[in-house]
Amino acid sequence: MLRTRVAGLALCGLLFRVPGAAAAQDATTTSSANTATYRLSGVVLDSARAPIPEADVTLVEAGVVQRRVVTDAEGRFTLGDFPASRLAVHVRRRGYEQRTVDVPVGVGGQPTHVEIILASVPAKLAEILVNPGPRGRLREFSERRGLRHGFARFLDSADVSRLAPTNPSDLFRSVPGITIRATSSGGNTIRIRGCQPMVWVDGQRIPGAELDEVVRPSDIGGIEFYASSAGIPAQYTDPSNRLCGLVLVWTRSE
Repeated sequence: MLRTRVAGLALCGLLFRVPGAAAAQDATTTSSANTATYRLSGVVLDSARAPIPEADVTLVEAGVVQRRVVTDAEGRFTLGDFPASRLAVHVRRRGYEQRTVDVPVGVGGQPTHVEIILASVPAKLAEILVNPGPRGRLREFSERRGLRHGFARFLDSADVSRLAPTNPSDLFRSVPGITIRATSSGGNTIRIRGCQPMVWVDGQRIPGAELDEVVRPSDIGGIEFYASSAGIPAQYTDPSNRLCGLVLVWTRSE
């Protein structure tokens, strides 16, 4: 009979909670359910207070990205609801300095709205190498050479170095119709059908001069040779010397 009563009391203990323990459990559940959270939102602006769309906004905790959003067309963003705490918000956008802001959430029991200003930075362009082309007196030579007409022979300083002439006149030994003869002074004369071509140096006419008398091979930046009046630029035409051709010399630009 005694065993039956004890068993009955034990069963009652399983069916009915102890009042003190039940109260403690209910308080814990209620506290957990009532933990306050606060909405964290904001706007990203530039230094002129214009909105920055498509900025990348991330919530960082212990160096780990916990949440990520992108600003809308008005620069606004919402990260979500959080218990009162301090959170690190990192913002970046191409063309602006990156910024991390320490945001206190839930101050005064109100939703948190943060305004983040990003300073613009100048965009770096890839380095572009521009070839300015011939400068000064060589520009005229280069422009005519680019026309590639058949009335003249054009040689630049690279051609002269490759041919390595002893005298400038040696550059034209392979040109048909030209006679080159040595002189007692050590240079050569150039004759076209027995006629002496006119020589100009850097746009200046040198009457009666032989090419080898006025320039050294190492000083030549460009040289033009016209075997007749055909193709000679108008500013260098000499009506009294129409059949003798023309040599235009352009010295190196410093």
